Amino acid sequence: MMLDWLLLAAINSTTTTATTATTTIAPQIAKLPVPEATLIVTLTSIGLGLVTQIVTRTVVDLDKERRMKAEVNAFNKEKREATTKGDKVKLEKLKKRELQVRQEQAKVSTARLKVTAITFVPLLAVYYLMANFLGGFNVLVAYSPVPIPFVVAPFYATGYGFVSLFWWYFLSSFTFSTMLSKLLHTTA
Repeated sequence: MMLDWLLLAAINSTTTTATTATTTIAPQIAKLPVPEATLIVTLTSIGLGLVTQIVTRTVVDLDKERRMKAEVNAFNKEKREATTKGDKVKLEKLKKRELQVRQEQAKVSTARLKVTAITFVPLLAVYYLMANFLGGFNVLVAYSPVPIPFVVAPFYATGYGFVSLFWWYFLSSFTFSTMLSKLLHTTA
């Protein structure tokens, strides 16, 4: 509560000192208080990550993808061994098989691309709606005591840095989508 009061007081009074000629730039506050805005963004990123993982499980043949990954790894290992040994006969055989392996790999990659095509526009739409609900794309949604270059904007009046909607969504989405893909076994 005190932190919110300090932040609002600092935002309402932009100060300029004559000796240093610096201006304290205040962040734009979300329509909701920071803990609620932070929670909304985090839960939205978890929900969207869950939807993406469900689409991945339905669109991508994960068993085929895993088999293909194992086959490509075995092929690359065999090719490396033939190269280090200088076995030209084996390299010629592998070169003939390489096109087939790459084509199969491209088919599997196309399925992942379909997931992106299916989920991209809905993800943008939900992000846009969330930004409008919270008050804009660059609103303050989280505080950070740790300065992270380019992510956490320092705000010296309170001692905390602030994290905008974009960066908090990005960090939440990256963190939880990785966890969800491990939990739902959608990684190859």
